Amino acid sequence: MRLCFFFILINSIIFSQERCASESYRSILKSKKLHNELFINSKPKTKIYDQFNVPIVFHVIYNNNSENISDENILSQLEVLNNDYNAENSDFLNIPGIFTDVASSSGIRFCLAELDPLGNLTTGITRTFTDQEFFNMSEDKMKKSSEGGVDPWDTEKYLNIWICNLSGNLLGFSTYPGADSSLDGVVIDYNYIGVNLESSSPYNLGRTATHEIGHYFGLEHTFYAGCSDWDDCDDTPAISTSTFGCPDFPQQSCGTIDMTMNFMDYTNDACMHMFTICQTEKMIDVLLNQRSNLLDNNYCYYNNILENNSSKVLLNRIDLLGRNFNSHGFYLEIFDDGTVNKKVRLN
Repeated sequence: MRLCFFFILINSIIFSQERCASESYRSILKSKKLHNELFINSKPKTKIYDQFNVPIVFHVIYNNNSENISDENILSQLEVLNNDYNAENSDFLNIPGIFTDVASSSGIRFCLAELDPLGNLTTGITRTFTDQEFFNMSEDKMKKSSEGGVDPWDTEKYLNIWICNLSGNLLGFSTYPGADSSLDGVVIDYNYIGVNLESSSPYNLGRTATHEIGHYFGLEHTFYAGCSDWDDCDDTPAISTSTFGCPDFPQQSCGTIDMTMNFMDYTNDACMHMFTICQTEKMIDVLLNQRSNLLDNNYCYYNNILENNSSKVLLNRIDLLGRNFNSHGFYLEIFDDGTVNKKVRLN
């Protein structure tokens, strides 16, 4: 009897948490005329990118020591993001065979900013004590120094991520492309940043940030329109509603098998494994168009355009499944010296 009560209690705690509030936040900003809907139209690009390097600044806002999370937490989060956005996560191998052909890497890599807006060296992490015991999503106080938060760094040049104590059992939320520049970025509750294997939470592997940054780059939830199947991607099957926990596979709704392991659903962190080809292409469209200024700076100290190298001979170009490449999207270049470059062709 006690064991039964324990599981009921745990389930009630888990399902009382709000996995993501980005859609609600977008509605709030629209009502305040702080969001303009943008339609993503790909523009021809002549550059071939080895990878896309996006500088992040983490703003840690704390009222007590537990909220002042460690650098190690943040670095583990950065590693999760780079793995998830490049199909290098170890659980990528857990993707069911029916979906492996559409699983994809975005080529987006994240770094801690090394220069602040004034050109000074920085760790890419700011720390600010606040008198606020918690922050409410609808008030945006965490994004305002005058309200106990932190003003964003130039939102055209940095991905701002605010880490704070969110009210209402909310894990996180993000703006979509088109938000007012003074509010643009991602907010994550301090409990859900990075990898914390000691936590019993099902959201302890850093996937909240993976999910929210997907919204930042224009992705909708896979269940956004239910069985009408409009999340702007034709390779994510229609799904009737959000998925929680770690469901057995296969699970069906809307007459097709649900892609519950997609990063843009609501499953536990341990059961999220993939973005699709369409999702990665959409994120790249946003990055190269609406958010192109993130790339047009040196804040990561990376050279994100691969230079031609005439000292080695190109043997073959193949896609991520090993097939000869002659189209657009991600591909691998194999050279005679044994090196391999990952690229993306956009046009």
